[in-house]
Amino acid sequence: MTVSVKVTVNGNYKLPISYKQGGREENHVISGHGLDRPNELHIPFHHGPDVMTLTVGPEEPDNGEE
Repeated sequence: MTVSVKVTVNGNYKLPISYKQGGREENHVISGHGLDRPNELHIPFHHGPDVMTLTVGPEEPDNGEE
């Protein structure tokens, strides 16, 4: 069995993503600002007894300013 999780953002938007599986927890913000292609984040799923919890959003406009 293969499990694949990919989140893609296109255009001038940014999107917070967080996930947790077992003792592993990560937080990211991906943006499509200034790109001529979608920005992709591949999330590794580890096989085993641990459930993965994935939180996506809410999206916000991204004008490139910090």
